[in-house]
Amino acid sequence: MAVLLLIGGVIGAQIGTRIGVKMKAEQLRILLAIMVLVVCFKLALDLLITPTELFSIGAGGGH
Repeated sequence: MAVLLLIGGVIGAQIGTRIGVKMKAEQLRILLAIMVLVVCFKLALDLLITPTELFSIGAGGGH
């Protein structure tokens, strides 16, 4: 899992720098604001929607 995150971060940084060079500062701010709003919307949606199963029983660990 850590290796996948590391590879994704390196590739994402390379792509992000190329996009960042081509875009204006105002466009980057708008893009960041849109990404923050999408994350906020997803968090709010997860808090408001009731899951279909509140509890689930799985095999394993005894926790």
